[in-house]
Amino acid sequence: MENVWRFRHTQFVERLGWRELNSEDGRERDRFDDDDAIHLVAARGETVVGYTRLLRTSGPHLLRDVYPDLMQGRSWPQEADIYEWTRCISDQNAGQFGEVQASHLLITGVLEFSLSAGIRGLVVETHPKLVTWMLETSYEVETLAPPRDINGVPVVAVHIGMTEKALKRHRTMFGIRGSVLDIDEDLINPVTRMGLVRPYGQRIDTNELEVAFRADVDFTAMRESSGSRSN
Repeated sequence: MENVWRFRHTQFVERLGWRELNSEDGRERDRFDDDDAIHLVAARGETVVGYTRLLRTSGPHLLRDVYPDLMQGRSWPQEADIYEWTRCISDQNAGQFGEVQASHLLITGVLEFSLSAGIRGLVVETHPKLVTWMLETSYEVETLAPPRDINGVPVVAVHIGMTEKALKRHRTMFGIRGSVLDIDEDLINPVTRMGLVRPYGQRIDTNELEVAFRADVDFTAMRESSGSRSN
């Protein structure tokens, strides 16, 4: 996790300029990084090249505690098996796993983990342009409220249903023919807090992936907007 905190500082503070998250020790953490947060990491050995975080909506999360105005008085799913997808980013020099971009491996891993662990849906605050892409890649997408401007950037809250159809579509698009998750065999499921998490399909060597489709999408936009309230 020390590598994760430093990676987040490098990406969000130094690269994207979220100065309000600046830390003298070079570690970016916030109040949502509690024991209930789920951290998914794309790594080469000990080097973190991609990262994202999932927060249970039945507890503290950004849409509830930082950006409730985004909903304009509307409600949104807040349940134990619905999570908020935040802090999604890959390093500009992350390169590829085989022929697959690190960012594509990361988002496919999020979908696979959600299905494996029993996460029914994800709430995302993102740029409106990514909603069309989500629909094209077989996500079940529900727009929760009209877009609003946050710090000069249009942001919309959506709910994404986790389905096998979407995972199959991602794997087909990106040339991923099995599980990309590396999970400890004795990991207790952090979502249900019982049983174990198993990869969704046979584990593959990600360094031997052959790309099937190159999507022209900027996944750095698939994150909450920066703002003085974001930590």
